[in-house]
Amino acid sequence: MRSRQISPEKASPRRPLRVRYRHWVFRFPFVRNYRGMVVGRTILFKGDESDVSPMLFRHELIHQEQIDRHGIARFYLIYLRDYLLNLWRLRNHDAAYRNIPFEREAFERQHETGQDDDRRM
Repeated sequence: MRSRQISPEKASPRRPLRVRYRHWVFRFPFVRNYRGMVVGRTILFKGDESDVSPMLFRHELIHQEQIDRHGIARFYLIYLRDYLLNLWRLRNHDAAYRNIPFEREAFERQHETGQDDDRRM
């Protein structure tokens, strides 16, 4: 398993963001179909660094921004609540996952290149 740290400009001032590649957690059946996830201040990827597209990397960084914005515990509680409500309402895992507001935001913003960052401030 390889890892690296993100530059301070892209990470929160609290603690450096870590990135782990070829992580063992993706061997579990319930996450086997995913390519990346954020756990606290660490982004985990299923494949090697060369397997991770810039778009997937940005998607996971957006989740990290969401965690920084809401706090770790609150982010995961809201995420789980929204997933379970969507699952009950839609009766489909993929649809429930895609309709989590945090996921919708990440999917909408994952194509950003960072050129507009100065205009948001």
